Amino acid sequence: MCCVTSTALAGQQFYEARGDAMGGAGVAASNREGAAFINPALLAIHAPHYAGGVVMLPALGFDTSNVSNFTDKFDALQLSYDGLEAAIDSGDTTAIDTYRNALVGDLESLNGDNAYASFGLGLSVVLPTKRMPMAIFYKTYLDALSVAAIEQSDLDALNGLDPNNPPAVTDLDSQGAVVAGAVSDLGVALSFPLSIVNMPIAVGISPKMQRIDTYNYVVSANNYDADDFDDEKYRNNETAFNLDVGVAMQPMDGLTVGLSGRNLISQKVDTVESLGRQFTYRIDALYTAGVAYDWSNFSVTTDVDLNSHKRFDGIDSTQYWRVGGEVKATDWLAVRLGYRHDLKDSTTDVYSVGTGFTFGQSFNLDFTGIVGSDDAIGGVIQTSYHF
Repeated sequence: MCCVTSTALAGQQFYEARGDAMGGAGVAASNREGAAFINPALLAIHAPHYAGGVVMLPALGFDTSNVSNFTDKFDALQLSYDGLEAAIDSGDTTAIDTYRNALVGDLESLNGDNAYASFGLGLSVVLPTKRMPMAIFYKTYLDALSVAAIEQSDLDALNGLDPNNPPAVTDLDSQGAVVAGAVSDLGVALSFPLSIVNMPIAVGISPKMQRIDTYNYVVSANNYDADDFDDEKYRNNETAFNLDVGVAMQPMDGLTVGLSGRNLISQKVDTVESLGRQFTYRIDALYTAGVAYDWSNFSVTTDVDLNSHKRFDGIDSTQYWRVGGEVKATDWLAVRLGYRHDLKDSTTDVYSVGTGFTFGQSFNLDFTGIVGSDDAIGGVIQTSYHF
């Protein structure tokens, strides 16, 4: 299981409904609620326009790709395996031949196949400070890749099986695996407003404690159950310190330019070894540049990762370009669209759409939907409270 190409939706390792609805672009366009996640410098850019603070609690998101189809294939394989075992025990040569052929077909259908799922939770509290705008934030994100490793030895043994003199059934050499990583950040975002020739500019820094959990669930294909991946024996974790930084400036009214660097202290955590397989989960620095232009009721933005990013050794790296926009149809309704493309062609292109509702002066409710090829689908729901 190396050099795996995933159809995953995997993006920036956090969920924030407004940014995700605009393709994940937010280095220059994020609002106060999400600034601590992607560019802390934006807190100071927004501060002059607000007198109070805001609490985002919670932002809940998920995305998946090919999960139901992948699971159905393993369910079919296990039914064929159990049927073959029962047929051999009863000496039913017709059933042996039937289930043998079905099991060969199931193995071939899984060869090279994979599925992806991720889940995330985030919250932030933006304090009503002007001199040094700041926010306390927490976010956790898990992404998991399910892989089938089909061995030719199984296919050869099944194709050569004699229904009249079958061997005893043993576990398949082929394997099913779930390789996953979860990153949880707890930190404070600090933003420092500056001015250069009357041009608003800000720098931001986010020191944070970071917990990294890895999962390496590997079993024989006939015993595969993805729900077991988080069992303690497949899990490893470490705690570390990390740092995000950002810069934002407004060279003219409505135009914001941003640059962020996240996870500046690289981390590597080895998974536990399972059936002879082991992986290394990576947290490397990711640098992203963005630009946004905001008219009174309409805004557009785009981001691009300046370097590639890899989650696991042996799994293809990604590098995203994101673009999106928002229309404020009324004082209480916003509509957003977005698109994200992987410059490395390792993951599928995705399209996003979202809405934001404002109730009175204090409560916001945001929804985002995400779709792509290979049954890729995702969603985010988020509430925030202004005070």
